[in-house]
This record gives sequence, structure tokens and C-alpha cells, in this order.
Amino acid sequence: MRRLLDRLVSDRLVMAVIVVNAAALVLHEMSPVHGLPAAFWFWVDYACVWFFLVKVLIKSRRAGWAAYWASGWNRFDFTVEMVSLPAVLGPFLDVKQFAFVLILRLGRLFRLFRVLRFIPNLDRMVTGARRALRASVGVFLALALVNLILAVIATLLFRNIDPKHFGNPVTAGYSIFQVFTVEGWNEIAEGLVASAEGGGETVSLAVVVTVRMFFVVAVVVGGILGLSLANAVFVDQMMLDNNDAIEAKVDRLTAEIRSLREEVTRHT
Repeated sequence: MRRLLDRLVSDRLVMAVIVVNAAALVLHEMSPVHGLPAAFWFWVDYACVWFFLVKVLIKSRRAGWAAYWASGWNRFDFTVEMVSLPAVLGPFLDVKQFAFVLILRLGRLFRLFRVLRFIPNLDRMVTGARRALRASVGVFLALALVNLILAVIATLLFRNIDPKHFGNPVTAGYSIFQVFTVEGWNEIAEGLVASAEGGGETVSLAVVVTVRMFFVVAVVVGGILGLSLANAVFVDQMMLDNNDAIEAKVDRLTAEIRSLREEVTRHT
């Protein structure tokens, strides 16, 4: 019996069930609602729900609640299973009638994150990501302030010309963020120019110059400099562990070379 329980909670079986569960979720949503394939994949997902619930019960009972809860992955598993618990009622109750239950059922998707625990050196990756996020806070805050300033300026300048993108600071902030990503920013700029064409030759020329200058500044400051700097800081902090290892090796080699040089000098 103990050997059977060990196999039920083994990493190999858990990984296999995660893969099956992912396939069931995707294929269920691709199948006709009332067709036989949809029903089949529903029951496959339902079996996976019970598998993970049983796994939680087995692991918590064998290790003891305190030891079980001490693990971050176990806390994650337990939370996901509690959130996705309404899925157990699927065969007996049309949970689609209850919007909040339907939202909770989406928690079963988070079970797929269990696959992360099988990634080699995951702890090092998580530590690097945390360090990178902390180091990038200043850059992201500066970008947010630049976004806010440009959004207010754009609202004052272009509110009457293009209310769709710059009708208020919130809408303008989203448009400026799109400019920062350098994705479709020229469409916004050309739309402003096209909207200004009906305001007379003098007005149009002034608006065109203003639009060009504004978007050049926004793209350079936010898109080219800002996001590039944020990306550079993030990657540098993520690779810091590797750099530390290389620097330690260089220091050891330097010390060995120095000691060899001293030894040669002493004998000569």
C-alpha cells in the first residue's frame, strides 16, 4: 500500500497527469459543446481534478499538516485545488449558471504551473527574477512618470483632434504606452495628422509639426531609451549569478598565478 501511495505522488506520474490535463483542457474547448469529444475530455479533466485532490490529501496526511504547509509548492497546490474545487460539482450541477463559480473553475488552469517545479535550477531562476525586479523598480517608476507627463501633455494638445486616443489622461496614458512599445505608434501619429487636415493650412502645418516632434520625443525617450534600459538592467541582474561564478574563478586563477610567480621568484 505504501508503495502504491508513493507512486501516486511521484513526480513522474504528476508530470504525466499535468500533460494530460493540459491536453484535456485545450481539446475540450476546441470540441463542439454537446458532442461526444467534449464529454470525453470533460471526464478526463474531471478525473485529473480528483487525482490532484487525492494527492493533496495523501501528502498532507503523510507529512503532517505543519510540514506539508511549510513547502511553498504545497501551499500553491492546496490553494489551486481549493479554488478549482467547484469543478467537482460539474457532473451534478450546471455551474455555468453561477458566474462566480465559473470564475473559480478557471483556477484549474493554474494547475498547469506545477510543471515549473520540474525545471532544473528553478530556485536560481526565481532568485534571479526577484533580484531583477527589485533592480528594475526605479526604471519602471521613471517610465511610469514619463508616461504620466506625456499623457497629460497629449491630452491638452490633442484632446479635440483625436478624442479616441487622447480624450482623457487615462486613455492618453494607454496610447503613450503603446508608443513606448514601438508597436503601431505611427498609426496614432498619422491619425492625428489626418484629423488635423480639415483645420486649415496654417493650423494643419502647426499640428503636423507638433505631432512629429511629440512622437519623436515619446519614441526616443520611452521606447528606445526607457525600455532598452529596463531590459538591460533586468537581464544584467538575471545573469548576476553567472557573473559571480566567473569572477570567482578569475579571482582563484589570479591568486594561483600570483603564488606561482612568487614561487618562481623565490627560487631564482
